[in-house]
Amino acid sequence: MAPAARAVLRPAHASWERLSLQGSLRAMFGGQPTGDESATWSARLSSSPSVVFDGVDVRRGSRLALRGVTFALQPGTVTSIVGPNGAGKSSLLGALSGRLPLSSGTVRVDGEVAEVLQSTQIDPHLHLTVEDVVRIARYPSRGLFRPMRARDREIIHKAMAACDVRGFRRRSIHELSGGQRQRVLVAQALAQQAPVLLLDEPTTGLDRQSQRHLLRIIRDEADRGTTVLVATHNLSEAEQADNMIVLACDCLCCAPPSTALADPAVTALFETAPSFARSA
Repeated sequence: MAPAARAVLRPAHASWERLSLQGSLRAMFGGQPTGDESATWSARLSSSPSVVFDGVDVRRGSRLALRGVTFALQPGTVTSIVGPNGAGKSSLLGALSGRLPLSSGTVRVDGEVAEVLQSTQIDPHLHLTVEDVVRIARYPSRGLFRPMRARDREIIHKAMAACDVRGFRRRSIHELSGGQRQRVLVAQALAQQAPVLLLDEPTTGLDRQSQRHLLRIIRDEADRGTTVLVATHNLSEAEQADNMIVLACDCLCCAPPSTALADPAVTALFETAPSFARSA
């Protein structure tokens, strides 16, 4: 088997390797939507994709986690990733961020990727304040020992304000509740200012108010042009996205939610998978 290619194209490079999508968009996106979604969807398809998966396989040990996954996503959109446990949601995010190697296929990303994992361990011996954790996001662009510029401080301030964590910015990260800690990690991801943002089950364990606040942050980030992908088990949350990727190892569908949920294969999957829920 030939080795898999994973092309991550950074803004510093002049070229963006465009896939030939003209003849395959309908198949890749599960069909064109109808009704009020059509104009918005067509406008988004007219721009260059920021994320492209082309025939991607990923193995986790001996298990095939993703098989032949193909889709393309536009800037400024929120995409929910749904599927039963073990369907490949976290594997898809890992393949996109570069944490997981590809067995075959190609992933193309137009820029850097920021990621909020479902479980992030912070060494309890590290004495980090909330502001310290968010500041870490600026180190890749500034270097560990170079002083923060006014622009960096402004970015950190805005990220903390967006996630409503400035009020406890001097508290230890280890003193926070699960919901507060999650918001801090999202603020850190926002402070990276990456054009692609990945979140793995970000609302799990949060109270209803914190869930709504986080979903508003996600939408605001997309409105600023970021491509956002969110893995979730909550169909009510997934339906608020612009696109829905439905996984069962294969990519069953990538389309606007109303189109995806009308797909017979998706309907059959949801009828047999007990792990999906709708919030009240």
